Amino acid sequence: MQIDTLSEFLTQAGTEFRLYDLGRRLQPLGRDDFIAIETGQRPYPWPLQRHAWLAVSYRQRHDHRQHYVWFLKIPLDERGLFNHAAVKHFLAALVEQLGQDPAAPLSDEQQQRLAQTPFTFQPGQDKLAAFHARLRLDLGLPPSAFYQAAADYLASPEPGDWQQLGLQGLADLAARLPGDPGLCRQFEQRLFTLPQPVQQALLTQCEHHPLPLSLAERLLEAISAELERQAPDEERISLLLRATAGTPPFDARRRKIASLLALAPGQPLMLSLAARLWQELTDEALLLPYLEQLAGRHPTLFNGLFAELVSTPALRPLILANLHNPALSQALKSAIGNLFAVPRD
Repeated sequence: MQIDTLSEFLTQAGTEFRLYDLGRRLQPLGRDDFIAIETGQRPYPWPLQRHAWLAVSYRQRHDHRQHYVWFLKIPLDERGLFNHAAVKHFLAALVEQLGQDPAAPLSDEQQQRLAQTPFTFQPGQDKLAAFHARLRLDLGLPPSAFYQAAADYLASPEPGDWQQLGLQGLADLAARLPGDPGLCRQFEQRLFTLPQPVQQALLTQCEHHPLPLSLAERLLEAISAELERQAPDEERISLLLRATAGTPPFDARRRKIASLLALAPGQPLMLSLAARLWQELTDEALLLPYLEQLAGRHPTLFNGLFAELVSTPALRPLILANLHNPALSQALKSAIGNLFAVPRD
């Protein structure tokens, strides 16, 4: 049986499957979009380090009790398209484990063998918790056993209780904010009264979900309050801004980013914009100031972040169109020129 793509394999195996990107942040990937990517009709939309970082969840149609998850790291070529040799390598490993019957369920031992291929990875704990929370929500399953403790703590925080909270429970709570107005209101009211470690964990989880606009705007207000301090905490500003990353672009965030870029931003903000909020940089009024600050204030970051941004399909045409923009500063022109300079012997 000739199987050339992962979608074909999962379909032939009689599974129901879902796909998520786990590169820069958690994002669902539609099946039709994935098929178009697999067949080379479009580049992968969210590359990181020239790879696609995928979570593939599937279950047999006749058995909804057992779920399997693969975390796949698929190399991309210079155009952002799937490296088909890598995909075929992984599929060959699947067939080797399953024999010639793609409908055979994978045993735990076979799962372990597949995990040894060079195309699998283990997500960090924060993303892993966010993924499991989102997957259970999307499958209509109840949250983890850790959720109720997190919800109870949010409803009635006690100073000594937070050390007992599980990260998965906080992830479950954040995942349910978009669909639970009452929980979201409670979250807005209590968030900034919670101990800093709990705030940080919750804000980190929020970046993976499309928060209601009122909550996202509340987080931007907290940035304004932080900026009024005598010594603003750049890490906290970055954390608050990143927490809104899953919310589609909106004017208040665009204005906030523009104002932050005008304030000589530090590394935390520059890294966060590239890693979590790249979609805002599709606005040339933000992209060019970002690149100017990157070249002028953070030259050691320039090459790596520029390479990541220019590999992103949504940004690549805009960046390339501005390479010879006469309005660019000399610092930015020099930084770009150094990227393309041919080394001399």
